[in-house]
Amino acid sequence: MAQQATIEYPVIHVPAPAALREDTVRFLRWLEPERCVVFASWAALEPEEGQLDAEAVENLRRRLIAVSALDIEPVLCLYRGEDPVWFTARGGWRKEDNLRCYLRYVGRVVRSVGHLAGSYITFYAPNQQLLRFPLPMGTTTAISHVACVHVRAYRLIRDLREARQLGETRVGFVLHVVSDSDMRRDLIHGRIPSAGTVYQQLTAQAMAKGDFRAPLRNVLRIQPGTWTDFIGVVGPQGEAMRRECCRAAREWTGAEAWSLEE
Repeated sequence: MAQQATIEYPVIHVPAPAALREDTVRFLRWLEPERCVVFASWAALEPEEGQLDAEAVENLRRRLIAVSALDIEPVLCLYRGEDPVWFTARGGWRKEDNLRCYLRYVGRVVRSVGHLAGSYITFYAPNQQLLRFPLPMGTTTAISHVACVHVRAYRLIRDLREARQLGETRVGFVLHVVSDSDMRRDLIHGRIPSAGTVYQQLTAQAMAKGDFRAPLRNVLRIQPGTWTDFIGVVGPQGEAMRRECCRAAREWTGAEAWSLEE
């Protein structure tokens, strides 16, 4: 029998662009969640290649401090799909040479505010890119690159915090997961590519274990291992459906599963 997933919810998503508003603070105080996701925007933090924006860094620092002040653990999400203009102009996630740009960004953010958060999300639902185009059209290349660079970012974050003796570090990613029944329905209506397992299971296994299976490609020669401390799950509606999807995610990855709510 499959092991029951650990579901920790609710996890409230803090809006990335601005500081915590008073209504958000009041809601968090009322809800008293154990963890709260704080989003960093790559586009805002690094509008010019190689240069972090000081105001954006300070905004992120204040939000992390504000969440901690509520006795809630901040989970710093480093990427939610906001690519800088210069990164997109260079070919974005479809070019292998661009992966170093993301790792450089991760390193600089962790050095700047890494002492304010012990838990990190490298990528938030990157597999949703597969909904945009029919396979292949470069989509599997982008997902392959994201999976590879997640592993490198996992190691980088942990190494940087360990060097500064900052205590326990947890690094994971968030996957968009749909139930088996929803997957079948979307396949029928053409909303998900025919290779449905690529959308969630194969992406999860590549990111969490370095287990790359066709059509995904291990372009950075990632070694098999344990490359995530948790997997966040978004997408399913209703508690029963969330439990089903979290259980599946845990079976794919062997990692602790979190159900994320907005």
